[in-house]
Amino acid sequence: MCAGCAVAVVATPAQAQETQDDNGLETITVVARKRAENVQTVPISITALTGETLQERGIARVSDLVSSVPNLSQDGGGSVIGAIGIRGIVSQTRNIGFDSGLGVYVDGVLGVRPNSFDQELPDIATLEVLRGPQGTLFGRNTTAGAINITTRKPDLEAFHVEGRAAYGNLDQAEGSIYLTGPLAPGKLGLKIAGSIATRDGYIRNLLSDEKLNNLDRKSLRGGLLFKPTDDVDVALGGSWLKQSDRLLLGQIADNTVGGLAGLPGFFADPYTVAQDGQNQQDREIWTANLNIDVRLGDYTLTSISAYGDNTSRLIVDNDARPIPLSTSDFKDGARQFTQELRLASPAGGSFDYLVGLYYLYQDADADRSTVALGPPGPGAFFGSISSTSALKTNAYAVFVNGNLRPTDSVTISGGLRYNIETRDLDFVQTNTSFVPLPNLTAQLHRKDENLSGNASVTWQFAENARVYASVARGFKSGGYNPDIVGDTQISFGPENAWSYEAGFKADLLDRKLRVNAAAFYTDYKDLQVSALVGAAFQIRNAAAAKIKGFELEVTAKPVRELELNFGAGYTDATYDDFPGCGPGLNCAGNRLPFVPKLSLSAGGQLTLPVGDGSLSLRSDLSYRSSVFYEASNAPDGRLPGYVLVNGRIGYTFAEDKVTVAVFGRNLFDKRYRDFSFYLAPFDQRMDRWAVPRTYGVELSTRF
Repeated sequence: MCAGCAVAVVATPAQAQETQDDNGLETITVVARKRAENVQTVPISITALTGETLQERGIARVSDLVSSVPNLSQDGGGSVIGAIGIRGIVSQTRNIGFDSGLGVYVDGVLGVRPNSFDQELPDIATLEVLRGPQGTLFGRNTTAGAINITTRKPDLEAFHVEGRAAYGNLDQAEGSIYLTGPLAPGKLGLKIAGSIATRDGYIRNLLSDEKLNNLDRKSLRGGLLFKPTDDVDVALGGSWLKQSDRLLLGQIADNTVGGLAGLPGFFADPYTVAQDGQNQQDREIWTANLNIDVRLGDYTLTSISAYGDNTSRLIVDNDARPIPLSTSDFKDGARQFTQELRLASPAGGSFDYLVGLYYLYQDADADRSTVALGPPGPGAFFGSISSTSALKTNAYAVFVNGNLRPTDSVTISGGLRYNIETRDLDFVQTNTSFVPLPNLTAQLHRKDENLSGNASVTWQFAENARVYASVARGFKSGGYNPDIVGDTQISFGPENAWSYEAGFKADLLDRKLRVNAAAFYTDYKDLQVSALVGAAFQIRNAAAAKIKGFELEVTAKPVRELELNFGAGYTDATYDDFPGCGPGLNCAGNRLPFVPKLSLSAGGQLTLPVGDGSLSLRSDLSYRSSVFYEASNAPDGRLPGYVLVNGRIGYTFAEDKVTVAVFGRNLFDKRYRDFSFYLAPFDQRMDRWAVPRTYGVELSTRF
């Protein structure tokens, strides 16, 4: 559980907010459609969480959301190559030529690469998880959905300081500080936030005596908000994040099968390994953004300019044994500039609209190297497979979105987005190993164009109750496989999705009960999937898939002192067709990988007056059903479901300035696997075991 690693970014004035009814549930205002709206009025399946809620539930970063958000899932591959997805689509983006179907936005700015998505989450106003294709307003490559993060703005009137510190088992130490205040009252405000989070690893490597799967993150964000007049807001922000962990991707699952059966390195204890190679993941991310809002009468003109720089490195002992058989070293880098310009009409009338332009330029490079000793035996020899890549991407879009209200109770919404994207790749692969992979030099160019959009109808049949139906078309551009590749066909085309959704949103019992539900059906064509090609996995347009399911979220506040929450997600995600998913295989009818059919979460918080302060007790439960880690649905690649329970007890002293708390995660010390993969060259299954029970104490202050 994070101690509140505070991170701050300047947001546009259309920032998500919350209001609180003392006797009922809070009203959360989101910007899911680039306007400030009550989340209950938006015809999209959304989980909206405030910054306070994130802290109460111990959600420290984006990857922690999986335990609380229905139909949100991940593959567990770490921050550098790991993937997060929504409603059955989890895109493993392990190379610079392949993009995620999920977009993560911070104050309107798309993350540079998917390895920047796992953001720290303290200084947050609101976090919105938008399910389904967001192909109109968010646009680029959001066939699965989007996570839209809005941070707190600098205060123009008064100074505030917040600090947090925590210490726990595994030498877990976390701290943060956040300060904000006016430099020129009413005109210019500043905020600065910094955080650090460290924790020992929980898996011991007997060869090096290192503790693997540790945590080491540092972050810094700052911003200025300038209001020269009442009609102009200028926000300048910047951020830095650095992570350096001894990530263990795999440990031997079974030493009795596969090409390396019987060799040393297998341990029945899931928290012990013996690996001679290094295991490491590093990433460093810099961002800067300039957000300007100008109110022209009742209209608002918004400009968002942003630059980001992202570097990462992953080092893996592939064979996971105390034998020098195979290691990999992957280095990636990307620089990105984006510019968005949009005009919003006055809201609240019978018709409103928003129009905009978008541009993205990305310059990315990669250097991949895998060393292989083989085949095992007297004739073993050293060899290597390496590749270098340079990729330039230009993406352009024009979009429009509108709302028509023919009556007070009916709203018809719709939008269109026209996308043009070009990519230019220089790629070289050299192979001197025993693994049958090609030598290849390629210079490739591709251009994709597409029209995507959405339409919905909302009927407000009671004061605080609505039903809606929507249809959306998502588009994800084609790309390349600048990786270690199995054949010379390294280009793939775009994927498309039609998604249909019907939902219900209601605040009931004088706002003491909130019920939101949605059912969906999504039809994917030319799905971009990872297929085993020779001895390597490559992205192909090999599959069609149909995905259906539902989300249900219930929040209740029967009395002022007690709040309860429940969430359920069901996803039936299967391939219609997937020839070549493995040697001689068609995976039609199989489940999509990394996706549990059922995800459940439940929690409650009780706050009682004690002495001059208040005592709070919170517990959260999360359940995820079993998942497969390959499209082939191989039995040994099925990871069983699990239940996790977290808890927190805190006391806030008088005047709400100091809080002391104890916390625990995975309280019943459930042992479960959170990552798995098949190592084709050695015919070996690799697993990784998740973090055991953690607990500690936390102190927070605010002035």
